Amino acid sequence: MAANPAPSVVLSSGPAVAATPRIPGSKSITNRALLLAAIARGPSTIHGWLDAEDTRWMIRALRALGLRIDGGDDPRAALTLVGAGGPLGADAAEVLQVGTAGTVARFLLAVLAGSPGASTMDGSQRMRERPMGALVAALREQGAAIVSLGDVDPTALPLRVGPHDAPLRGGEIRLARPASSQFVSALAFSALLAAAPTTIVLEHGTPARPYVDMTLAMIRSFGGDARWRDDASIVVTPAVPPSHAGTLVGQDYVVEPDASAASYFLALAAIRGGRCTIDDLGRDSLQGDATFAHVLGRMGARIQQDARTTVLEGDGRLRGGDFDLSDMPDMTLTLAVAALFAEGDTRITGVGVLRHHESDRLAAVATELRKLGATVDLEQDGLVIHPPTARTPGVVAIDTYADHRMAMAFALAGDVEIRDPGCVGKTFPGYFEELAHATGSARDG
Repeated sequence: MAANPAPSVVLSSGPAVAATPRIPGSKSITNRALLLAAIARGPSTIHGWLDAEDTRWMIRALRALGLRIDGGDDPRAALTLVGAGGPLGADAAEVLQVGTAGTVARFLLAVLAGSPGASTMDGSQRMRERPMGALVAALREQGAAIVSLGDVDPTALPLRVGPHDAPLRGGEIRLARPASSQFVSALAFSALLAAAPTTIVLEHGTPARPYVDMTLAMIRSFGGDARWRDDASIVVTPAVPPSHAGTLVGQDYVVEPDASAASYFLALAAIRGGRCTIDDLGRDSLQGDATFAHVLGRMGARIQQDARTTVLEGDGRLRGGDFDLSDMPDMTLTLAVAALFAEGDTRITGVGVLRHHESDRLAAVATELRKLGATVDLEQDGLVIHPPTARTPGVVAIDTYADHRMAMAFALAGDVEIRDPGCVGKTFPGYFEELAHATGSARDG
């Protein structure tokens, strides 16, 4: 799998940028499309898919479950597969590994819970620590046989799923505010395989609701029926016999560029000044993170966004402010690094969920910002960044905590050494090469 082989990479400050970066396909959309194609009836072709660690985990797992997926040897070619037309019936002869991919662990678990076979799923040590409890409990209440093979948390990986003698029941599922929007999306996927329509009631909302909107829209694009009944509940129609009412059908599907990946190049132009154009990603995007450009606009950048394109022009002068990122928590690290260069303090709220991602991102970002001279106050669901009056002299070594977003965000700071740059392979293997093309400032150290 592609990754930067160097033990570190040094990035310097530089002049204004003029870039139209090549942004890879969305991880979130790619893995949803793969899973929906796997349980749909007939062939699907997925164009513009992301070739990275998280999507490779999904492809390997689906192949282990008996699905033939062609095209993965050439990331420039489309993926093709013929779906099972319902539950994934095969037992996996090998342990299904998910690495640190939350989308694979949660979404695949939900589909396996609605399938008759038996499989074992495991992941990295960090994935074993990430929350799964509310999802596992809800699936068990639906009738799924899920047993933890670990000795600490009965809901954590590794998990044995199945065999199942009957489909999931459907009916009502009630969730207090979940630890991740992925729980809600996962339950929507499992509901496609249930015996009766399912209503998912969110008693206190969900973090990152645009990701749930993405899931529901993609289910509908494959011919299913999943939608908000009101602001607090989702109704999903089964897509398997005896209903067939929401039958999924294979599609010719085009994956959008990844809005989270695009955020780094937009922020770079805002920080240094210059212009950045992101093609094929505009206000019609399925991704909530596509609106992050307007956060940078509130900091002083000039934004033009039409249905399919986003353009940012900056002059290098930014101002702080208060930003609720509850709908786009993955943008916290990008905004936090931009805040280093802003006039005045920046307060980010609504992102407590980040404590349970690839790293404790709030603690990690605070630690690394302080190395660069900032003062950072950690709050219950966010942080306040007081920009430095003077940057720490010389090149500052940044630890990445095996977290791709830490590496990509702090690369924007300039005059930094990014340790373990290969971690960007999780979602953007060519990130540093693309950054070098945009700025000419990257070199291996």
